[in-house]
Amino acid sequence: MFKKISIPVILFAVFIFNGFCEEKAGAFVESLGVITANVVYVRDKPDLDARRIRTFYEGAKIIVIGEQGKWYKVKVNNVRSGYALKKDISFKDTLGGSSKSSSYFDKKLSLNVQNFIDRFNLNMTESDYFDKEGIVPVFKYKKLQIEDGTVKLELIYTTEKKRERVVSDNMSNPFAKELRYFMEVVFFKLINSPYKNFHIDVFSNPSENNGSFKKYAEFSFNRERVNFEKVKDFRGEVWNYIKTTSDISEIFSKYPIVK
Repeated sequence: MFKKISIPVILFAVFIFNGFCEEKAGAFVESLGVITANVVYVRDKPDLDARRIRTFYEGAKIIVIGEQGKWYKVKVNNVRSGYALKKDISFKDTLGGSSKSSSYFDKKLSLNVQNFIDRFNLNMTESDYFDKEGIVPVFKYKKLQIEDGTVKLELIYTTEKKRERVVSDNMSNPFAKELRYFMEVVFFKLINSPYKNFHIDVFSNPSENNGSFKKYAEFSFNRERVNFEKVKDFRGEVWNYIKTTSDISEIFSKYPIVK
């Protein structure tokens, strides 16, 4: 029987939803953009009423280091940055080499998801619960790729163990609710990308544990059909827009079978 989850683990839910607005430093891939409008004003905040701090003209090169809503965060000089409207900038190159215009977003999205998974796992393995019980659920990043305008993400649902123990197929997962919160944040991180369609495959180890994986669950959604203004403020609402092969109430209710 599992013990009551400690306070540090209860705070885990707060950590999870901080992921909606927090990005790990260094997650951005600097890209070289080209000004396509006649005149572009770089402002000190992502707001049309914010103060202008630099002016660029059509054809000028500009370094993009991030994004926020309909704005790109750009470098003004070596020590200062500002914001310019996305619609006024196009991409030809990623710093360090030639690439397609979408490469900046693809790399950034992949890094963003991986960074979030790393923070999730770190929080789990540093919890008091892990010290006492010696086992917690974690996720592993498998791959993320773009095919025909659809983001396809693959994750592995597994466990981290402090000591040798067998995980049976009826071993309840006390973190099922937190893991569903985790998936919600992943959904939101994908929604904030330039793409419209998303598909997530979650795998786990089969009981034979021979190094292979079996499909645990699938999730898919279309960004344009998600009422973002509604779901962003209420946990659980996003599931109303997610197509899944599993019963949501049962997802992550058991540990994956990992011997």
